[in-house]
Amino acid sequence: MLTHLEAEHFRNLEPLSWDPGPGRHLLLGGNGAGKTSLLEAVYVVATTKSFRTARLAECVEHRADAFRLAAEVETVARASLAVSWSAGGLQRTTNGSRAPLAEHLGVLPVVAWTARETESLTGAPAERRRLMDRGVVSARPGSLDALRRYREGLGHKRELLARAVSRGGPSPSSADLETWNRVLASAAAQVAGLRAAYVAALSRELEQVLSEIVLPLPRIDLRYRPSPDCATAGEAAIFERLEQAADSERRRGAPLLGPHRDDLEILWGGKPVAEVASAGETKALSVALLTAHGRTVEDAGKTPIYLLDDLDAELAPETLAAVWSIYDTTRQTVASSNRPAVWEGLEVDLRWGLRNGRIERL
Repeated sequence: MLTHLEAEHFRNLEPLSWDPGPGRHLLLGGNGAGKTSLLEAVYVVATTKSFRTARLAECVEHRADAFRLAAEVETVARASLAVSWSAGGLQRTTNGSRAPLAEHLGVLPVVAWTARETESLTGAPAERRRLMDRGVVSARPGSLDALRRYREGLGHKRELLARAVSRGGPSPSSADLETWNRVLASAAAQVAGLRAAYVAALSRELEQVLSEIVLPLPRIDLRYRPSPDCATAGEAAIFERLEQAADSERRRGAPLLGPHRDDLEILWGGKPVAEVASAGETKALSVALLTAHGRTVEDAGKTPIYLLDDLDAELAPETLAAVWSIYDTTRQTVASSNRPAVWEGLEVDLRWGLRNGRIERL
């Protein structure tokens, strides 16, 4: 649980010192007040990444050249996190010293919903791969190594294949491709196993979450679609398929099989969500999916903080009430809104107002 947050020169936030405590928190303020920036600050200090941009430089206040974030966290014992960015790059510490990224990620598990989350349901497969890998890493930070090994091996193989096509050189030899196929088969087997296990757990938790929401939703099915389709059979099966695809890959100049082409089917009554669900239904389902993800993190022995940006947008009052009820038993949830009236009658433990980057308790 996050007990204290400090922020300096982060986005449009004034120098911040915030002690949220347990329970369900509601951040209220107009557009540009700093609500999303506060949620983003929590996310960055917990993960070293932003949910709004791939470039942390964009998080620096426009009058400054660096930002600093620090957090105190209550786990089994007290812990601290710090993240800063300047022209020299990212700096992070865990309990006052440099530690492996996996250790940093394990201190304050965070589950964040933003408008982008609906793209996991309706967007390109890359968004659903991001969803799966976020879940895998949240529950098992050590799985970063398998994902890293696959990305690095894939990069080498891509370069090998593209070189011949772009520069008109000779095609990669069978021996060269075999070398990287063996590396990739090993890493891909781990990635496929991790993703398959996560999707199975996510599916179980989603079924439970949906049973708790009083909404007329159809049956929702999650189906992991690995590449190649035999990926969960293990390293040898993957290697064989990679070797069989070698000629096609030489002609295309790109790797055609592997976890970088995985997908996750999300079916609404047997059909893709994008084909049948309304915007409000899609959002409600994406919030439920995120909550199911949070529960898989809890099953792994961790207690996440839930961050919900503009949760009420596009949701009818009865849908908002049903979705918000999911968080009745969470240890710590922070939601933002610019419409205080729609929250009247809903259970909230603490309300905070933001204006011009400043926060105060209401």
